[in-house]
Amino acid sequence: MQNNEDFLPLKSLFDTFDWVPITQILGKSRFSRRGRKKVFKSVNLFRAFVLKSYLSIDDNTSLVKRLKENKAYLEFCGLTKVPSHDVLSKFEKKYCCKFLDIFELLDDILEKNNVFEYDEMSFDGTDIPVLTKNKQNPHRYHFGAKSNRKKFHGFWLMILASVKHQIPRRFTIGYAREGQINLAKELFNQKQIDESKNNNLIIMDGIFDFKEMHEIIISIQHKIPLIAYNKRRSVFQERINLPSEDWHFELNPIYKNNEFVIEEFKKRTSIERVNSHSKMYTPICLIQNKIKKSHTIKKTTVETIICFAFILEQFKLLSKIRIKQVQKELSLYSN
Repeated sequence: MQNNEDFLPLKSLFDTFDWVPITQILGKSRFSRRGRKKVFKSVNLFRAFVLKSYLSIDDNTSLVKRLKENKAYLEFCGLTKVPSHDVLSKFEKKYCCKFLDIFELLDDILEKNNVFEYDEMSFDGTDIPVLTKNKQNPHRYHFGAKSNRKKFHGFWLMILASVKHQIPRRFTIGYAREGQINLAKELFNQKQIDESKNNNLIIMDGIFDFKEMHEIIISIQHKIPLIAYNKRRSVFQERINLPSEDWHFELNPIYKNNEFVIEEFKKRTSIERVNSHSKMYTPICLIQNKIKKSHTIKKTTVETIICFAFILEQFKLLSKIRIKQVQKELSLYSN
């Protein structure tokens, strides 16, 4: 069994986890009363998609095959029989708009368990290129440019991640033509993500160094933006050389302490590790495999693959917390 070290703690967590809130989120979509009676509960099919991400497979046909081969996988999902490919695909299509709500619910659970106390956040984007055949129009997937002006066709994945635990806390996916700046503004404009008063910083790259972004982070996220200085079109090579009345210092007096800024900005490497992990091993790798098979991919499919990969990381962290709690209880009992 793959990664048995992770599988057993996850299964133990799933057996004791309170699935009611997730069931309530999934239960908002309506099923037709006509036809055959529904055999599979939505929460169990949701668990099957978590397993799908854990097994690093990119299609529902392979998931059905693995469920048939291994009884432990069925138990992991809380199923007594194997759902068909069609059942899994219909579930994915019906509930794709709910998966992000579940991701945010799990983030709230982690936050309430004080997992993110004294933990800053870092933000960046990574490209998800879509390879095009000679006869395919590249505009089919839209095009954009990276910070080095290199063009690509596909999607942007923007991730706000925990510095300490290096797991995503929020993310958004958009077409390459939408650009990192527009997607970042869309994500941070929604609502405050972290309500802890002990977490002060959101660390970002120089591409986001403009007045509006600083104002959004301060007024909506209630955090201090620690954004690398963008010296493009400026006569000043370093932020510290800007005149004291510059808007950088007026909005964010922390920039006057240059040594502190340089030291804290080193934490930004955490988001690079998150992006690297996403790109090399988990969701983006699966997306590329899926494109090679079908030669096309929808934005909703990309969102689902990414979302379940990040939900899996949340469950892994919750399982570690549960193990520590059990060990603590045992130590108190033995004493």
